[in-house]
Amino acid sequence: MNRPAVAVPTRRTLRKNKAVNYVGESHLDLLMRLGLLPLMIPVAEGTLACLPQYRNVSGLLLVEGEDIEPSRYAAEAANRKYLEQTHPLKDEIEIRLLRYALRNRLPVLGICRGSQLMNVVCGGTLYGDVRKEMRSGLRHINPGPHYDDYRHPIMIVQGTPLHQWYGRRTISVNSYHHQGVRKLARRFRAMAHAEDGLIEAFYDPAADFTVGLQFHPERMLKEYAGNLHVWQAFASAVRKAQKATVLNPALSSKFLVR
Repeated sequence: MNRPAVAVPTRRTLRKNKAVNYVGESHLDLLMRLGLLPLMIPVAEGTLACLPQYRNVSGLLLVEGEDIEPSRYAAEAANRKYLEQTHPLKDEIEIRLLRYALRNRLPVLGICRGSQLMNVVCGGTLYGDVRKEMRSGLRHINPGPHYDDYRHPIMIVQGTPLHQWYGRRTISVNSYHHQGVRKLARRFRAMAHAEDGLIEAFYDPAADFTVGLQFHPERMLKEYAGNLHVWQAFASAVRKAQKATVLNPALSSKFLVR
């Protein structure tokens, strides 16, 4: 059987006045290491018309990127006040892919911005800036020379998948964000909180695998075994979804472009 494909939308940036699409190699390397096939979906003007051709994927990985457009959710005035760079086309591409994945019960793993988008699409809202709106003393990003080394503790909710993967009630995680979950969508349940109360992880208890993480386990593989367990659980769910599609090909024909 061929490797099950996972859709991974890219991030677009300018390099020497030329647009470049990319995905962090840590994500791609892990997907291939776990027997999956990363299918990079570009953030380009022609992508929306091509989305129906990506319908044979067996999972969706949403990763980092710009702030989500406040018009996508019930944003309060403060959200717009603290807004940084956005990318409406990336929003639209990822929203359509996510809706397709949710409707077809495909595994979804959202990391950082990806988790925020999952929450927004399912009816939740975001803080425009966590520290400023929560008046939190906890840093959720360290722009200095220790950007990648910065860690803060989170408390894991007992009995959740995150607790099962890590086998701990407290871990220290990396943090690269200024936005975060304000109101969690009704379909989700929190799996971890930061010391200031911010939700750091959530899941859909009715799904095989629909998980949002504010932190990046793929960048901390040597720190906790649970960081790899998260990805292994995702890979296992993707393989299961591929088998279900092979047994029932009609499942792969339900791509809704809007």
